[in-house]
Amino acid sequence: MSAATDHVGRFLATMNENEARRVDRYIVVPSGLDLHGMHEALADPRLAEPGHRPYGIQLMADFMAPEGSRYFDSIYGSFFGQSAIRNWLVPAMGEIEFIDFVPQQEPVVFEAEGASWWLDEWQMFMDLAAIGMGEGKAPLSKGVSVRRCRDGWLDWACDVYDTMSFRQPSPTGEAAPIPAPPTPAGWPAHPTAPVARAREVDFDRDCDQFHPTDSVYIDPIFGEFHGQDEIRAWILDVMPKTGDIEFVPVGPELRNDHAYVQEWVQMAITPSGARVPMTRGTSVRRYRDGWTVYAADYFDVATVLAPEVMKASIECGSTISEADIAKYRNR
Repeated sequence: MSAATDHVGRFLATMNENEARRVDRYIVVPSGLDLHGMHEALADPRLAEPGHRPYGIQLMADFMAPEGSRYFDSIYGSFFGQSAIRNWLVPAMGEIEFIDFVPQQEPVVFEAEGASWWLDEWQMFMDLAAIGMGEGKAPLSKGVSVRRCRDGWLDWACDVYDTMSFRQPSPTGEAAPIPAPPTPAGWPAHPTAPVARAREVDFDRDCDQFHPTDSVYIDPIFGEFHGQDEIRAWILDVMPKTGDIEFVPVGPELRNDHAYVQEWVQMAITPSGARVPMTRGTSVRRYRDGWTVYAADYFDVATVLAPEVMKASIECGSTISEADIAKYRNR
């Protein structure tokens, strides 16, 4: 029996329906599991049994460091410390038991800055039968999770995805009861990871890294592009129209032989020199045989559409239009 399996067994022995809904639960002794063990525990099939999903949510909160931890969600924003995280996570996730999170790529573990980091990419699917809307699964947003494990605790958990599908009215005309998009401000820049200013990037050279045929680039606004030629044509068309923007890292560059991750905040640089946060994002790259075969940029389009961000986008020189977007989305 693995340490993770044993931990889940002992956890379940203390759990019941009432305990699973408690938000005043507070764990001060680390689990003794490393990052691999935590994810093995969270994937334990006993937590997927009917009625047990809230148990897994409590276990996730148990793994968060009592102090100094941060959990970011694209709908609800940031929560700091285990108590605040649990007070949000337990009721919020308990209300969406009809949504499944389906892995889209193999998870990757990185070692950086004395910590272990975990990358997960997934897509949400809505169980239509569970909400009385027929049969089957309706695809929703794709997203990415980055976790950091240090000193026996998770102290960084960031789930980034586009929230626009949740903000559209339902067939009955009702809007989902979710808050306005959280501000992308308030993320300290990473002290050593380099800032990427779009006007200074040689995108044509970057495109040379993509496999000629077996490569894909996924963007939440423009869609999916396949093969080096198609990726290059899109990037060289769109990026010069973005204006004076920069991508400010808010985490370290995570890199190994198989993948790369950078978390960032996109900034609009206006003629006055102001830097206006536009959106909080995460970029993923995957490699094979010396080529980039997969690229995905994750961010919430809803934050880009905020009036103050749209104003800053125009001021920084962006000329991207609805026609530009439609040209690619409607291919």
